[in-house]
Amino acid sequence: MGKRGPKPQFTDVACPNEDCDLYGQTGQENVVGNGTYISRGEKTRRYICRHCGKAFCDHTGTFYHDLRKDEKIIDLALKMSMKGMSIEAIAEVLEVEAASVKRWLARAAEQCEKVNDNLMTNLDVPKVEMDELWVIVKKNSSTNEGL
Repeated sequence: MGKRGPKPQFTDVACPNEDCDLYGQTGQENVVGNGTYISRGEKTRRYICRHCGKAFCDHTGTFYHDLRKDEKIIDLALKMSMKGMSIEAIAEVLEVEAASVKRWLARAAEQCEKVNDNLMTNLDVPKVEMDELWVIVKKNSSTNEGL
């Protein structure tokens, strides 16, 4: 007799819970679908790990997790910052609060590897130059502390 509940069909999705015995492992048949919801205008799938019982979604563990603005607007703000625009100028152009832009830049500086994976694809830029760009982003976010 088989297991009760839905059949595991997401064999390419791994459990993001670091306390789970199957953390980061795909193809273990422990992740099942747990519905969908609309977030930032796009359909987001929810999952649940049968092994540890934790629920998570497509954005769990990404740079965009728990951000309310559209990913394209956040990406544009980060690109504008890398081009040297001030936080106030970025906020004015994108019609958002300067505090939001500052929060995005601080988060990007903390999680620069995740942002690099998402934004910096197909670029012919050495790792040293990429690190220099993140120093500029961090400097921009720290010089505007009083926002």
